[in-house]
Amino acid sequence: MAKQSKTVDEFQSGGKNYTIIRPNSKINEDAGMEYNRTLSKVLKNEGLLREALGKYMTEQGVWDDSKETQHRSLLIELNEAEKKLSKGGIKLSEARELAINMKAIRWQLNILTAEKNQLDVNSAQGQAEQARFNYMMVNCLLDEQGEQVFSSVHEYLDNTNEDLSEVANQAAERFGNLYWGLDSEYEKKLPENEFLTHWNFVDESLNLIDKQGRRINLEGDLIDEEGRLVDEEGNLIDSEGNPLSEDGVSYSFDTKPFLDDDGNEITSPSATTEEKPAKTKKVETKSKRGRPAKKKTEAEAVKAEA
Repeated sequence: MAKQSKTVDEFQSGGKNYTIIRPNSKINEDAGMEYNRTLSKVLKNEGLLREALGKYMTEQGVWDDSKETQHRSLLIELNEAEKKLSKGGIKLSEARELAINMKAIRWQLNILTAEKNQLDVNSAQGQAEQARFNYMMVNCLLDEQGEQVFSSVHEYLDNTNEDLSEVANQAAERFGNLYWGLDSEYEKKLPENEFLTHWNFVDESLNLIDKQGRRINLEGDLIDEEGRLVDEEGNLIDSEGNPLSEDGVSYSFDTKPFLDDDGNEITSPSATTEEKPAKTKKVETKSKRGRPAKKKTEAEAVKAEA
């Protein structure tokens, strides 16, 4: 069991209480040793150092100068927008659009950063840092009795137990905020979100809303909790306003019966196979074509009459 230290966070999962404590000197020391062991193991297996991995990423086109330039340009654009928003003196509607655009820019930045970090975690240092984080998380997560929830890192990484898997996910996020010095309310404190919240342009979860408090997308269309388009009554629709089924897969029109070739309604598939009386056709008789009959001579005609 880890020695008790100052509690830094508490949460609930599955009706049970859990505590995250601040790592003491023993946990920090053992975590450092775990970092060194992992780093040595990765390098022995020909793993790449962060510097070499960066060069490899450039050579493979995973992260090149164009993406670096794009990342830098987005940062500059975001900074300029933040300064303009903080100064004020513009129409509220313009400020709203500016704040929403800042959210979009930050989203693009997050995608680029995640793309860059995706390979970075596979570097020798990245794997070693992950090992240190896992070790500290396991030793700093306690249950209601003050005992470690996971007996080992292996058990923590095992996802076969759904209940413990949910505990692990919540604990990792909360401990990560502590480990990397992040504020759990970080997103709400971003300048664009503080502005949008103050002027009631977003709800408590930072979702965009209209004047009636209904959730909307960036274009101002009504959406449900899953981000799907809905009408005024909350029914699912497509981008053109056509009604959709509850699962959003198919259309939901007031279906009319199909018609046969004569314009009559077809009530069932069997109706299409019923035999219909055959239409009678007028048959014209034609004379048989051939050689014309031979004319009788006068003698033959007299003989026939006799």
